[in-house]
Amino acid sequence: MSVAKLRDARNRPVVAFTEFTRQYKQDESALYCFFEGEDDKKYYGIRIRNIARPIKYSYFSCDGKQGVLDIHRIITNRKTYSQVRAAYFIDRDFDISIKNTEITGIYETPCYSIENFYTSINSFCEILRSEFKLSESDIDFNNCKNLYIKLQKEFHDAVELLNIWIACQREKRTDLKLSGLDISKLVQIDLDNITSNYSINDLYTQFTKAITVTQEELDLKQNHLGLQEHQKSFRGKFEIYFLFKVIQKLIEEANKGNPKYFTKKIKITLNLRETTLISNLSQYADTPDCLVGYLESFRTSVN
Repeated sequence: MSVAKLRDARNRPVVAFTEFTRQYKQDESALYCFFEGEDDKKYYGIRIRNIARPIKYSYFSCDGKQGVLDIHRIITNRKTYSQVRAAYFIDRDFDISIKNTEITGIYETPCYSIENFYTSINSFCEILRSEFKLSESDIDFNNCKNLYIKLQKEFHDAVELLNIWIACQREKRTDLKLSGLDISKLVQIDLDNITSNYSINDLYTQFTKAITVTQEELDLKQNHLGLQEHQKSFRGKFEIYFLFKVIQKLIEEANKGNPKYFTKKIKITLNLRETTLISNLSQYADTPDCLVGYLESFRTSVN
């Protein structure tokens, strides 16, 4: 895609690319990092600094995956930038992996998105150790861990149809405007159990532009998503909403010392907000080996 076409398509990538060209003229040695959005910086930022360890770096938000791909295409196709140190980061989503294409030089999450890095059992246990001040020998630690595993399974059962249906719509290139979807109206999350209160007809009602999906298509997509753990293959924003609600409720019970969940009262000062969850819990999120390898490729001998 040319700069002219990029300008016609979206404004944000144009702004990012224009700012990149300005900065690159001033410093060709810096590491230039391109992300889908602002939340990506909150996850990748600390890892870029600790693993790639660039002396100078700049971050650019590109208004989504396609924006990153477009800028990557422009930069890699111009001799002017043949020596640029540029890192690109995208989410896998429900799309075909770029590993199955000829595109190279881009980091793609091995799961749906960066949010999934926050919701693994390993990440949750790190939160228990640091924020709840529990060790693995504590009864409360193991009770919370087992509860999380149980509830996550129930959550995945509750949102399976939703994920499968969205994946089918994505395959049909339907523009669903998922930013307006309130998952709390579809799934009820409590520490006792998790239940769903939606049907596939409700989804068609909410998303009037949706295309009809057959049962055969749903079954095929279900089998495809089942090749990965649901914690990795399901939509990240749903997964991290589950994490937020569970931690929020556990904090309330720990501060009260509810004997149903904790053997003793624990004062937890973590101020958890859904809007700042990505940055607040970034230190506890998983850092996969593939990301470590990608970032290490940008290290220079002087750092």
